[in-house]
Amino acid sequence: MHVITEDIIEACHNGIVSWEKQSFVKPILIKGKNDYIKTKERWAVLKEFFDKKNIDCYEIDSTEGSILSKIINLIYLFDYATIYRAIILEIDPSPVIPIEFIKTKLNLE
Repeated sequence: MHVITEDIIEACHNGIVSWEKQSFVKPILIKGKNDYIKTKERWAVLKEFFDKKNIDCYEIDSTEGSILSKIINLIYLFDYATIYRAIILEIDPSPVIPIEFIKTKLNLE
């Protein structure tokens, strides 16, 4: 599954332009519970834009704690989510043929 990531600043600038056209991509807003007030404003505006465009988006709040705790929590959350998504789509998530190709070509095995 192809995934695109953008920080909130870019998502509210050039990134938002791509949402003018219909897409099969579904945005997931990954927010911090103690984001800076201006960042929270941007999340609200972005969510309002998606609502007005009838674009289904999902919101995930990070766990509380240090920045390291938040990052590790989100890494595990999304790693497990990709595994579950593969299983739902009846795809074996264990072979990573494209990565193996790159490793072989770069002699990384």
